[in-house]
Amino acid sequence: MIGLGVNKQVDLQSLLTEVGRQIARAQGWMDKRRIVQVWFIVFFGIAAVAGVLSFSIIMRNWFRRFTLVFIGFFFLTSLIVIRAVSFHHFYEIIQYRFLGAKMNWALELTGIYLIVLAGCKEIFQRRRIRSRVPSHKRGF
Repeated sequence: MIGLGVNKQVDLQSLLTEVGRQIARAQGWMDKRRIVQVWFIVFFGIAAVAGVLSFSIIMRNWFRRFTLVFIGFFFLTSLIVIRAVSFHHFYEIIQYRFLGAKMNWALELTGIYLIVLAGCKEIFQRRRIRSRVPSHKRGF
């Protein structure tokens, strides 16, 4: 989440896009950039899905306990993939409006709210468990 926050502030995908354009111009393959873009999208998408699946498998006990966090993280990861793709003719997807809200807002806010909701749920569960433990066993 810290990495996503840094990316949100620094806008690394725009930097990556501009660096890619400069390299394409300097090396003379700007007219063939679509092939590179397609492979970048394929690689980025596969890496994102593999990363989420690997983390879910490795942390399967946490996945059961923090399902909402993982679902929220999926929404945020989806938004990142769509934004990575968006500088390649898919900008319309994240600019699409549904009931007056942009799709990129819906994905980003859904992910953030699910993670916040999971945190609140965890806090309430811990408080409920603490309230069931007699005070003499809590060290008070």
